[in-house]
Amino acid sequence: MRKIFLYIAVAGLIPFAACDKRLELKNPQSIDATDAFSTDAKVKKVLVGNYEALGAGSMFGGDVLWMSELLGSGGDLNWVGTFPDPRQIWSKNMLITNNNAAATYAQAYRVIFNANNIIANIGVVASADQARVKAEAQFQRALAYFELIKFFGEKPFFAGSPATLKGVPLITSPGPTAPQDAAYQLPRASVDAVYQQIITDLTQAEIALPHKNGVYANKASAALALSRVYLQQDNFTGARDAADRCISSATANGFSLVIPYSAAFNNAANTTEDLFSVQVTNQAGVNNCFIYFSTGTYGARDGDIEVTDAHYNKYDPTDARRSLFFFEAGAWRCGKWRDIYKNVKVMRLAEAYLTRAECNFRLGTTVGATPLQDVNRTRNRAGLSSLGAITLQNILDERELELAFEGQGAWDAKRLRLTVDGKPWNDNKMTFPIPLREMNVNPNLVQNPGY
Repeated sequence: MRKIFLYIAVAGLIPFAACDKRLELKNPQSIDATDAFSTDAKVKKVLVGNYEALGAGSMFGGDVLWMSELLGSGGDLNWVGTFPDPRQIWSKNMLITNNNAAATYAQAYRVIFNANNIIANIGVVASADQARVKAEAQFQRALAYFELIKFFGEKPFFAGSPATLKGVPLITSPGPTAPQDAAYQLPRASVDAVYQQIITDLTQAEIALPHKNGVYANKASAALALSRVYLQQDNFTGARDAADRCISSATANGFSLVIPYSAAFNNAANTTEDLFSVQVTNQAGVNNCFIYFSTGTYGARDGDIEVTDAHYNKYDPTDARRSLFFFEAGAWRCGKWRDIYKNVKVMRLAEAYLTRAECNFRLGTTVGATPLQDVNRTRNRAGLSSLGAITLQNILDERELELAFEGQGAWDAKRLRLTVDGKPWNDNKMTFPIPLREMNVNPNLVQNPGY
């Protein structure tokens, strides 16, 4: 470890010959892990810092949400901004030098490396807090790997044999936080292996996390994350049960749908509907969904992402969700991301109801509630009358309208085997390339097909 020494001599007070004493300062850019994780307080500070890393602009500070929506837009969004990298994502014509893809890949592994070190040093944490701290680190690691496997995995889990499809390098051991370290020059693990790790982390996290945990991960958010994972595997039983556990934990501990619908968005503090959000203030945090979806009127760019008439017209005229869009500069805009310095919604309780409804319908079950009851719950909150009967398409349509532009676009399109902007769900261009920088650093990586 490099050390910086500052020599001090005070003329006339200390004999020159006595200046052999020195003040040793630690280089903040090169702190040894044995020091960074040496106490309970230090490990907990790293844990909090890793939430900030998870909420970076290239991760849940916005990019993984809007990138999914542009990739899965299917005629619902237009990219009209001047930046070429988002345009590549929207047009499904990405280069291996795409800066947004490279930033997300690198940042996800920073989160993973931090989480690995927290877990490896859990023994120094106060015994009463060890289970919770480890669970939060597992939650962080799982979310990072889930974004990596969805964006960069060779194909979706159900597109072939997940045991042979190429995923991403799977690293769970402690080590340096520098992604380019030689210790991390590993080949890509299988899609199946990465999913197994994600499920293990989230399953253990859900067990150990408290029902309420401030703005940090809780039992309900871990369960909802797990339901998302199971949906990407076509495991409707697992997704249904995880969503039901999420609802049970949330509703028993003060969480509920916000009324009216518009009050669920543009918040500076979590609402009762927010199971996990990235915290944003005028001093800290970032919301890149605001930057690209909103307009200069509200302090953003110039409305880089437009909502098309085709999407706007999917809503009933009396639907409160339709009223949240605003028209500016010749196009509809997503009002969910209108205001500056507002939290990024990562997981809302409404999603759990719609996941449970879909899975119950597919399985012919009524775990927790009937599909009709769950769908009418979100419809009624949006000011719509109750349906008397329901079809799978009714549920999927409700899911699309309720969760529009919150980061599930590409992943729902893929699992539902949809054609997106003329490309089938399993097209090579529906997957991101492994960034050129990573290919250059790690000789053991293999590029995705089509790049």
